[in-house]
Amino acid sequence: MTYGEAKSRCLKMQDELKPKSDLLEKLPGFFDAAQKEVAQYYPIWREKRYSETDERTLPADCWEPWTIQGDGFLWFWGQDAKFDGLPDAFTLKYKAWPETITADTPDSQEEAVLAVIYLAAAMCQQMEDDQRPFSTFYSQYQGKMQNLMAQEKDVAVVIEPDFDI
Repeated sequence: MTYGEAKSRCLKMQDELKPKSDLLEKLPGFFDAAQKEVAQYYPIWREKRYSETDERTLPADCWEPWTIQGDGFLWFWGQDAKFDGLPDAFTLKYKAWPETITADTPDSQEEAVLAVIYLAAAMCQQMEDDQRPFSTFYSQYQGKMQNLMAQEKDVAVVIEPDFDI
């Protein structure tokens, strides 16, 4: 779903067919905050392939490096990990920050998940006197986040014990 479709859906959920300019000005900030909130719990995974001639630096959108995969090996990125001692070519898998949404962000560029739309709608309603729409949208957001978390797969690692019981 594009950013434009997400904005349209958010406004329709609030029954804002002719939104005021102040709401339209706030939407980019709400969507930016919402997508960064969701990304903390449901990360955006990206990979970068390094060749022997590439500079060994983390990508600009890297939030947290995760694994390094190469010719028959897999290393988990640790706190003290460095690019030293790696083979000539490898792939870095990492969690990426979402792109920042501003008033100038084209409607066609951004991706959005349903949880982001509900959180942005809740943010639009959070200062209203009637808190029922806020509660409804925020509850929907929490439900969508639970659904996303259920899809998350854990990594299983078997570590052979070095002692006998």
